[in-house]
Amino acid sequence: MKKISISVLTAISVLLASLALNPVEAAQADASVEEKAETRETVNKNFRDIQGHWAQAAINDAIQRGYVDGYPDGRFLPNHQVSRAEFIKMAVSAMDIELGSSSSGSWYTPYVKAAESAGIYKAGDFANNQLTQRMTREEMSKLAVKALGYKDVEDKQWMYLASKDGIISGTAPGVISPQGTTTRAQAIAVIERLLQVKNGKELPVDKYAVAAAEVYWHKTNIFSVAPEIFNGPDNNNNSGIKSWKISNMKFSGKDGTTLLVEELLAINWNDPKDPNRSLLPSKNELSYRTYSGDWAKFTDDLKCYVVVVKARIVINKNPKGYPITDRVNLQIHGYNGVPTGNSLIMPSVIESSNPRKKVYGLVIPKEKFSTDGSLRISIESISAGAPIISQVLSRSILIK
Repeated sequence: MKKISISVLTAISVLLASLALNPVEAAQADASVEEKAETRETVNKNFRDIQGHWAQAAINDAIQRGYVDGYPDGRFLPNHQVSRAEFIKMAVSAMDIELGSSSSGSWYTPYVKAAESAGIYKAGDFANNQLTQRMTREEMSKLAVKALGYKDVEDKQWMYLASKDGIISGTAPGVISPQGTTTRAQAIAVIERLLQVKNGKELPVDKYAVAAAEVYWHKTNIFSVAPEIFNGPDNNNNSGIKSWKISNMKFSGKDGTTLLVEELLAINWNDPKDPNRSLLPSKNELSYRTYSGDWAKFTDDLKCYVVVVKARIVINKNPKGYPITDRVNLQIHGYNGVPTGNSLIMPSVIESSNPRKKVYGLVIPKEKFSTDGSLRISIESISAGAPIISQVLSRSILIK
């Protein structure tokens, strides 16, 4: 009787020890490579917690590829958080990066060294060197972008590049959650998409995620929301998106009065699902100044973008000369032509009659306009006799 009890307790102890492992270690301890290869298809069908899951197809593919497995109790735990080390292990295994020999260190040491050799990870890529800590979505994007071979990437640009290539999508419309946790399902989805892009496949893109990632990167989304206006094919290394510099968003006049641009957003008026459309009042509360000086209401069929700016004076050396400190003048130069009536063929000032949704900026046309070949976006102080303080934020080649 004692022998039976000891055997049962031993079995329970082994099972509990296995369940206490992280998903990668549990998968490694579950069976030999040969046994897993023979039973993978059967076990795959029995993972009860992936049935109907949004990532079920990607998880199935990952299991078939052999770079991830489930728990020995028949669960996969798709919503379990992934550590940095676990993601590196999965990415290295999925991309068939050769492992070197390692006689010391943690279970993940060979995978980390392989990732370093392949150029997809280096010490210092994370805020600290704790590889067993949870991985954020931004960190996951960083490794994915490196695996795609991008060079000279700016700080916070990782999620923009990953979303632009279809590697990641938003957690909600227009929300990218850089510091959000990474789950097993999310990690697998990203790795599966990464493999597809590396094989030359063009993936569908979440345009709202791209725009949000652009704002996270350099505080504007004009190049994603209105690319045909501000980032067309004629732009080069000194124009379009490459002309935008974060350093230009804070600038000063000769007397030390300093302006700060916090955001410059383009909103697609003709896209009711545009996440930033909520910043604008209804069409009956939003007007633009016409050529004659009157105000015309927005309509559903007005083909346009609304460009709004959030900026302020942060250091005011001349309060009388710069009495308005909570907003600025937004200018877009380069449009030409002569508007008539209510026609919208060049930038026009907007006005909101909704006191809860005051916006400052311009409306620009999508059609029936012409330019001098170049568009320049600039910010100017609102002055009362004092010298105007201005800064050009971007230059775009647009021949139309």
